[in-house]
Amino acid sequence: MNAYLFVWNPGKWNWIELEQKIDELQNSGKTTEKWSCVSYKKIKPGDRAFLTKVGSEPKGIIGAGYVISEPSLSPHWSGEDKSVYRVDIEFQVLLNPEKEPILTNDILATEDLSRQHWIPQSSGILIKDEVINGLEALWSGFLKKQKIHFYSYDSTENTAQQTFIEGAAIQVVQTRYERNPVAREKCLNHYGYKCSVCEFTFADYYGTIGKDFIHVHHLTQIATVKKAYSVDPIEDLRPVCPNCHAMLHRRVPALTIDELKSMIRSK
Repeated sequence: MNAYLFVWNPGKWNWIELEQKIDELQNSGKTTEKWSCVSYKKIKPGDRAFLTKVGSEPKGIIGAGYVISEPSLSPHWSGEDKSVYRVDIEFQVLLNPEKEPILTNDILATEDLSRQHWIPQSSGILIKDEVINGLEALWSGFLKKQKIHFYSYDSTENTAQQTFIEGAAIQVVQTRYERNPVAREKCLNHYGYKCSVCEFTFADYYGTIGKDFIHVHHLTQIATVKKAYSVDPIEDLRPVCPNCHAMLHRRVPALTIDELKSMIRSK
């Protein structure tokens, strides 16, 4: 397994869905994003992926996960009329550098890690073998210090093809913006599992497999509070389906339940 460094420059591409992706990761256990990769001839599913922010400060690593697709030609991220090779990355950790500490370049530039160029011009470059172990140790220590926990990513390989175990709970809990599972339970005990926006119920449509599945939406987005605060499960939380949850966060600040309801088009 190789490791690759992917690049995000906010000055060139405004990642408007970053908060939505972080929220999706914390609610469903995973989130994926396509990223351009100059090493498309070598990269493969199962390879390690680190995402670094360049351009304006703070600069450094804001996320990590694994490549889950073969490289394929896709429309250029800038909207230009051309194609680039991109891969799907499944993130285990994803941080908002404007609101949370990140693993900054001044730390990465120390000791043996200085052998790697941490502000590359291209995305998806190979991380040197002599650096990766130190990077993993540093990243692990950073996550522990910030109290960011997650389950490891497992994969199996056979002679026919490489496959990956999916469905294991991959949970990212950030102490600053922690989701309280007891509050979630009390919310669902009160409101049930019907979406508060579109009234969709997974069990009605999918049967047993959809039983007790739903997202829980914070009427006040946790990341905007930036500190621990008391949550009233009845007053502050609502059950919503993943589609409506994503749409609520298409705007910053998030849409209200009533605002999104008014946008739903009849068939």
